Amino acid sequence: MSIRCATDGAVLRLVLDKPARGNALCPAMMADLAAALREAAETPTVRVVILSGAGERAFCTGYDLTELRSVAPKPGSDPPEDWASSFPELTELLRAIEAFPMPLIASVGGHAIGGGALLASFCDFRIARQGVRFEVPASRLGVIYPLEGIRRLVALVGSPRAASVLLRAASIDTAQGLACGLYEAVVASTELDEAVNGLADDLASRAPLAVAGMRATLRGLALGRPDAELTSLHHGWTARCLSSDDLAEGLSAALGRREPRFEGS
Repeated sequence: MSIRCATDGAVLRLVLDKPARGNALCPAMMADLAAALREAAETPTVRVVILSGAGERAFCTGYDLTELRSVAPKPGSDPPEDWASSFPELTELLRAIEAFPMPLIASVGGHAIGGGALLASFCDFRIARQGVRFEVPASRLGVIYPLEGIRRLVALVGSPRAASVLLRAASIDTAQGLACGLYEAVVASTELDEAVNGLADDLASRAPLAVAGMRATLRGLALGRPDAELTSLHHGWTARCLSSDDLAEGLSAALGRREPRFEGS
């Protein structure tokens, strides 16, 4: 497999494992990632996913250019019906990320380029090693970045900076990324694992139903879902939380001045 999977308590670690090729995305890797996320979504004990890339050079350098050339239509041929039909494995991976109920953390220990920037932006949190680049070279390659990727980038860094990243292929360095909210934190390479693990442990200790419901609502807002759809979504999660054992445990723990022990039910 082109990814490594390991579970540590409530944390699932997914590692893109093609360091010699900058952890570039290929159809098999994207299919493996999507399958791992779908399986994790059905595993109640998994409360957080950490996504990282093997090696220090790259988190992910994007879609493998050899693979991209093979799926690109020839000049003069009929264009595909839509973006998704040209990149089915990437489309399925993004859907699996969106459908995953719990938070995802991108541990950005190397450069996040193109599809790698897309993966990082689709995670709920990003912690980066000092000195890495976040870059989308679509305008240098002559390809349109995915609509959901553009929407997510604008939500993360704002429209003017997103325009610079997309139209000029300008990089965001770690200082800029921290200032604009792209990164939760920027740390030295020796501190990256500790920072990511601390965030993962923090998230895993929270009430799973409340976390999942608020994550789903945040995602709906970021994607511009209609108000009626968002209201229905929020109401459904609220009803689940209000009737849950987790709420009773949370209140009992707060009143008893102890740490809660949530079961996700």
